Amino acid sequence: MIGELYTPYLAGQFLYGINGISQVEVDLDDGRHVFLTVFDQRQIGAGNTVYQIVNQIERPAKIPGKQNRRFDTTLLINGLPILHIEEKRDLKNAKEALNQIHNYLQEGQFSDIFSTVQIFVAITPNEVLYMANTTPDRFNKDFAFSWQRKKDNEIVRNWREFADCMLSIPMAHQMATNYMILDGTPNKQMLKVMRPYQVYATQNVLDKLKRFDFEMSSEDEKKLGYIWHTTGSGKTITSFKTAWLASRLPKVDKVVFVVDRIALTRQTEESYRAYDPDGDAEDGGSVSDTKHTGDLKRKLASKGNGIIITSVQKLGRLVASKGFQTPDRNIVFVVDEAHRSTGGKEFKAIQKAFKKSAWVGYTGTPMFDETTEGLRTEDIFGPLLHAYTIREAIADRNVLGFKVDFKTTVKVHDLLKLEHPDWTEEQIEEEVELIRQEEFDGDIVLSRGEEIERSLHKNFYDNNTKHVELVVADIFSHWRNRSNDGKYNAILTTKVVRGVSTPMAMMYFREFQRVNNERRKRGLSTLKVAVTFSYSNDNSDTMVKNNQDLHDAMKIYNEEFGTNFGLDTAKEYMQDLMARLNKSAQDKKFLDLVIVVDQLLTGFDAPELNTLYVDRILKNASLIQAYSRTNRVQNMQEKPFGQVINYRWPKQNERLMNEALAIYANKDSANLSDEQREKNNKNDGIVAKPFTEMLGEVKAVVDRLAMLTKNASGVPFMELPKSEEKKEEMFAVLGEYNRGMSKLKQYPAESVNGVLEGFDYDNPDALITQLGMTVEQEKMLTVVLANELKLHLAEKHHIPVSQVELKMAHVKDVRVNYDYLSNLIATLINQVHESQTKEAEKTQAEITHFANSLEDTAYAEKIKQAVQAIVAKEYPDPETTTWPYKLTTEKLHDVIQQASDYTLDRKFLDFRNQWGITDIVSSKAMHTLFANHRYGQQDLDDNKALTDIITAGAQVYRSMATDACVQTLSTIKYRNELRAAFYELADELQRH
Repeated sequence: MIGELYTPYLAGQFLYGINGISQVEVDLDDGRHVFLTVFDQRQIGAGNTVYQIVNQIERPAKIPGKQNRRFDTTLLINGLPILHIEEKRDLKNAKEALNQIHNYLQEGQFSDIFSTVQIFVAITPNEVLYMANTTPDRFNKDFAFSWQRKKDNEIVRNWREFADCMLSIPMAHQMATNYMILDGTPNKQMLKVMRPYQVYATQNVLDKLKRFDFEMSSEDEKKLGYIWHTTGSGKTITSFKTAWLASRLPKVDKVVFVVDRIALTRQTEESYRAYDPDGDAEDGGSVSDTKHTGDLKRKLASKGNGIIITSVQKLGRLVASKGFQTPDRNIVFVVDEAHRSTGGKEFKAIQKAFKKSAWVGYTGTPMFDETTEGLRTEDIFGPLLHAYTIREAIADRNVLGFKVDFKTTVKVHDLLKLEHPDWTEEQIEEEVELIRQEEFDGDIVLSRGEEIERSLHKNFYDNNTKHVELVVADIFSHWRNRSNDGKYNAILTTKVVRGVSTPMAMMYFREFQRVNNERRKRGLSTLKVAVTFSYSNDNSDTMVKNNQDLHDAMKIYNEEFGTNFGLDTAKEYMQDLMARLNKSAQDKKFLDLVIVVDQLLTGFDAPELNTLYVDRILKNASLIQAYSRTNRVQNMQEKPFGQVINYRWPKQNERLMNEALAIYANKDSANLSDEQREKNNKNDGIVAKPFTEMLGEVKAVVDRLAMLTKNASGVPFMELPKSEEKKEEMFAVLGEYNRGMSKLKQYPAESVNGVLEGFDYDNPDALITQLGMTVEQEKMLTVVLANELKLHLAEKHHIPVSQVELKMAHVKDVRVNYDYLSNLIATLINQVHESQTKEAEKTQAEITHFANSLEDTAYAEKIKQAVQAIVAKEYPDPETTTWPYKLTTEKLHDVIQQASDYTLDRKFLDFRNQWGITDIVSSKAMHTLFANHRYGQQDLDDNKALTDIITAGAQVYRSMATDACVQTLSTIKYRNELRAAFYELADELQRH
């Protein structure tokens, strides 16, 4: 049974068993057939549960040729390894322990009895990280977390404190059961372990529920409280575990998970069903959705304690329906996105209608407005139960900070002067201030061109063709920077004008189409742009225009993506658009930018979306929600922050942003001055620093690298450090360089007070110079020395180069000069033929230097192998070659392949002779055998090909092997050592 647990997910399923009880069938000696309980999730810290700790367990090598391993410490529960700890001495890094765990995974050490391990812990005296067990290919140190104190969310660094908090019983057992997630998402099945703030929030809700009296509680007592966890911090997992564990409490009959939009029920249902260890609802699972109000009514009244997913709207219709009677059930309502759709009369009516109920809210942006009756989150759900703010999430690297720019296209002062040439400067300034104030008060304003009273001021941004043109021009001109050269996409949100959502959105959409057409004619790149707003059937004056606009947008969309949507399939159009924006569309055709009014600004999760363009006023919770579409963690080097570009009233928008971020980063800072809020937001990493500050930080990193890479003459960027300690330091500093450079490249080149700041893709050398390097030094650092360091570390740690986690960020594209390489290869061949030894050695060194400058390490290795064959006079054949030898670039790759094959053939021949299998397997057959080998995998024996070679070799090796030591081996040793040698050679070839 345990021997068949090939993945951590399968092991998690085994430990969960059925309803939390894992049993195995056992045949006793007396003939009885019994079921033995091996793991019972109800018996945590009690019952028949037995806890043990084992140290220094020796594990024999699982792969021939690999070392035996010794595990540091393992926690056993009922004899099964559940929590594994790797320890490192002081002055070491916990990530070194994670690397060791990764190595053990690749070697298959967490198999057989150790396949049941749920959690890994990497520990030093002053640093601890933990993560869920995973497969070797999915191992990612970004998903290793620190523990935090419950009282203040501060990171626990001391190992003793961590042991007291997390490794004690019953907490360690709870972490491996109650706070694990079996994520059954198709094709992505994995274990997930909850982060400390998720655990604490869940505990706080459950503690309140355990003390709650469904029969006697008042209306206010029904409001248990709310969880404030910032957007992007994993509220879905937290709310699921809360709902699932609550549904297991003896006095809870039902748990209802409530979303604030019908559109979100499907998304939530898919996530919840993936997390449900009991499987699909049809097969007895815990989670079910509600197709309509009648279905909701039936499920509320039914027996069973599962989780029902529904919407506020369906609950509202049910409560308002004729003859509605409250079901006689103890119901826990868990409300998602509790800041929306919960402040009105409908929601109050819902809460009041369910007599025996308890209410818990989850939100990333609670309402603190004490001046508006009934809108405070605390009024709706009760007290705050747990908080995890933006500041904390960014510090923990669970979400990204923001890079925010404030621009304006329209100079209102100049427009007023043109329209009112008789006004004084004082009158114009007064009018500007009034217009600005009106914009922020949200008053209705008339469109441009209308004569209006002075008390109803025009809005110079709305319906302004010139403004729209300038915004679109800015988006196109800086697209490469903001999208990281097209890797990420964006949303543009516009304003509702006079109660209608379509005019500004369609103005932008048509302007994008116009610019795309112009760029297409000029052979320039274009952007795939779509627009979305709701289909209208309200019979209003604007309905016909609204729907025609949507129809026109769909027509262009259909032409772009080969779809066939119409107004009768508006909902399907929206689903397809979302798939293309979050890059999950099956045909791999994605959108660059989507224009929206309010849709997609809340609840939409797209990690590969990194930019929000804002042509409206956002404030408070709406600002946080909208900004947070951009800051999902995806790849922290490629996507270092979420980007937001505001195109209206820069000073006022910046003030509103700092206010909102201050409140939702730390509510206590709401009363600080604007200047202090701005300072705090930058210091906390919530808002990115200006380009000049970031440039200074990266330059300091470059200076450190210059010191580390000096040669004996003191020239920087010339060679790797001599000591191993300094090489490791350089590796870490290069990581800092990469992160900083990736940020700098996303600052567009713009004039600031007459000085050009930012990164210009058309002039990348300027940034290199600003950092204190020459173009050649930058290439030496980021290509040659970085590759040499990766090769060194790969050899040192016995891993492939691909596993050395160092992906360099280049200031400019690295172009390979194959003409230069062709000339070098030809020169070397002629020099070897003419016995010009010293000249050949110099050329060989130049070629090696060239190879080390290539990103493609596999091709670099082929070049070096080709050089070996040339120097050994094995290639080319002097009898059939025309001298002097000439090589065209077109023939270069064929020559390198042919020459490198000679080197491999010689290596294979030496191997075959050594082991006495020269007549059994050819070099060509060995090429075929190794062709699809994956490093560290036992994959050479498909169809018993390797076994057949070993069996045949065992019959003749004593007379055929050229290695005397091989000849003296026993047959069993010969077979085992030859198999290990095959895998060692295969891994050596794959290492590069």
